[in-house]
Amino acid sequence: MSGHDSGGDTDAGPTHKRTLRFVYRHSVTLVAVSIAWFVASLPLVTIGPATLGAYAAIQSLRDTGRLDRGYVVRILRTNGVHAALLSFLPVVFAAPAGLSLRGGATLAGFEPIVAVIGLYVAGYLVIALIPTSVAMANGASPSPALKQAYVWTATHPTAALSLAIVTAVVFAVTALLTIGFALLFPAVAFSYHIEYLADDIDAATATDASTPVSNSPA
Repeated sequence: MSGHDSGGDTDAGPTHKRTLRFVYRHSVTLVAVSIAWFVASLPLVTIGPATLGAYAAIQSLRDTGRLDRGYVVRILRTNGVHAALLSFLPVVFAAPAGLSLRGGATLAGFEPIVAVIGLYVAGYLVIALIPTSVAMANGASPSPALKQAYVWTATHPTAALSLAIVTAVVFAVTALLTIGFALLFPAVAFSYHIEYLADDIDAATATDASTPVSNSPA
């Protein structure tokens, strides 16, 4: 992946402004995508495929100006199972760490250190899964997508931290709106992720994308 030297800025303006314009132009469709994501994520175990589908829907909307359902279905068929498995990675590290801290481990033992490391790794994986999911929604297969995400996150920590902070802020603000969370969080956060990572993902998946956005009827 290429660098994010300007923190997501391009000739079209800062990422947040491009995102707001995009969300405004496609507000009705994005609200529908948000609701679909929220409902599909309710079982929790389906949050990976649901998120991948939302990214794919927004990607098709960004590329073609309309929601290409055929493209979303193809992405889910190709990468849906992988997205489900990848979504469990942060839990593998966060769950034992949370249980250790909840158990009141003493500072004299190794448990607090292991718990802190587990939470750090879980947080890192959550951030890394954002570019991974965006790449997979853009047509990349899981292995190249993971590699791209790892390289980008490791070599551009400031950009990754900025991405995480903006996502957390959007989450907090929309959560305060109660029902507005289901309507707005995916629409705003996922659109921001795609805009922020657009140049990097497009460049990195140029030779790997095997399922480009089609021109089939929505």
